Amino acid sequence: MSGVGSRARREQAAFGGARLGAFGEMLVVGLGVAALSLPLVTIVPAVAAGARHLDAHLEHETDSVRRLLTLGGQAIRSGWWFGAASAVVVGMLLLNTLAAMQGLLPGGVALGVGSGVLATLVALAALRTAALWEPRARWKDLWRAGRDIVLDDPIGDAFVLVGLGVSVVVVWMLPPLVVIAPGLVVVALVAAERRRRAVTSA
Repeated sequence: MSGVGSRARREQAAFGGARLGAFGEMLVVGLGVAALSLPLVTIVPAVAAGARHLDAHLEHETDSVRRLLTLGGQAIRSGWWFGAASAVVVGMLLLNTLAAMQGLLPGGVALGVGSGVLATLVALAALRTAALWEPRARWKDLWRAGRDIVLDDPIGDAFVLVGLGVSVVVVWMLPPLVVIAPGLVVVALVAAERRRRAVTSA
């Protein structure tokens, strides 16, 4: 056991660990999630791995880059289909929003606004689901819980939406920062989930 502990401490020392600080850890998570999200359909599982990694960091557990990539592989293997389905649904709703706003679909602005709101809700539910993920968890079960959380935790939803909004603004102002923007979203997700757990346990 002492050997395992020593190895964990060496990994933390090599990659920064707790000494990296909250901002540095957000950068590490952002880069890791961005790399894992390159196929696009793996965005949700990548965010799940990032959230689990950041949670481990906050609990002073092993938080090496190697561990983040391992979690990413596990999340993608078990949840690639969920990530693909989420990306397709949100993508179609966003295209519908753009087409309606440009007058290419009947319904005009009303249809565009409705599609945009629905896309936001689906994306929010998918992200809240990702924040619940743990290795060996079933994504179908997580999805049911994630949908309920969106309805039951509006304050946490606001955290996540603010994180998404800030990341969009950051990328709009400086596009190269797209590689670290996911870290902002993960921080918001973890903050929302930890708050929800604290309120629930209280």
